[in-house]
Amino acid sequence: MKKVFLIIIVIIVAVLSVFFIINTNRNTEENTAQNNIQNIFTTYTIENSEIGDYIEITGTVEADERNVLSEVSGKIIDLYVEKGQKVSEGDLLVKFEDLEYRIAYLNDLRNYELAINDSSRIKEIKELQLELSKRNLENTELKSPVNGTISEVYIGEDDFVPTNQKIISIVDTNSLRIESVVDEIDLSKVQVGMEALVEFDQLNVSIPAKITLINPVAVNSGGLTTIPIELEFSEDANKYGVIPGITGNVKLIILNAENEIVIPTNALNQDANGNYFVFLKTENEPKKINIEIGDKTDDKAIVKSGLNFGQTLIIYPDEEELQRLENKYNGSNMPFIPGQGASRNSPGGGNQ
Repeated sequence: MKKVFLIIIVIIVAVLSVFFIINTNRNTEENTAQNNIQNIFTTYTIENSEIGDYIEITGTVEADERNVLSEVSGKIIDLYVEKGQKVSEGDLLVKFEDLEYRIAYLNDLRNYELAINDSSRIKEIKELQLELSKRNLENTELKSPVNGTISEVYIGEDDFVPTNQKIISIVDTNSLRIESVVDEIDLSKVQVGMEALVEFDQLNVSIPAKITLINPVAVNSGGLTTIPIELEFSEDANKYGVIPGITGNVKLIILNAENEIVIPTNALNQDANGNYFVFLKTENEPKKINIEIGDKTDDKAIVKSGLNFGQTLIIYPDEEELQRLENKYNGSNMPFIPGQGASRNSPGGGNQ
């Protein structure tokens, strides 16, 4: 009797186990199908953005460096700047001992004044000598040729410096620019004067800019062909703390969309007459909306009428993706796409 009871218990446990496994597999299949349904389409919410479409590259801030050379020889008696100091154009940098140059100037001035009765040629020579001695005297004081930052000081007080020696280097902060490269496949999309936005995450700032140079010669490196470009800032980048050497994220604007409605081109559909329409997400079935588009790129399009900011679009898979799904499911058990038939151009939903 005990044997029979044990056998019955074993049979019951076995039946329950089989039922549990079958039910678990069914739930897994249902969840997988549901996930597939959710992955079949994506959504896009229309937001207000000044940039419709852009080419994204990385650029480096560069600036010209000006070297200040000694115009005369002599002893340095005063050094007014140090490395890292900011200077303005015309600021005094260095003072040479000028006694000999003052004497030379006064002598040449006297000789010129006494040459009133000399021949015109002699008088001209003395006038030139006076101009030269005056220039030498003025050059005993070296002034900054630009607004910038002292990047290097090569001399010190009491040093004797010969003519034409490098004294100081200054980074010209008025020459701040962005240098970058674009891929050859994007060459036809860029042009001099094109607007851009340079984002410096490290400074938490974005600065408008424009392309000023597209190099006429491409560069090939590591199998990649690129074209060097330069951009100038449309605002004073110094006030934002931009310095040479830092990098920024550059967006070359190929579709300007200030106060325009912009949607991705993969949300666009066309009917047999070539008219554009999209699918608007609603509480029930997606709604087909006829629209008029303006300028567009490969990825984005400006909508002239038919949509508003804040609306959400449903983006269905293209023909290639649908074919992939059909092959995956062998034409059966195809995940259901709300409001969508066999083609993204023949959906359900009402027309506007």
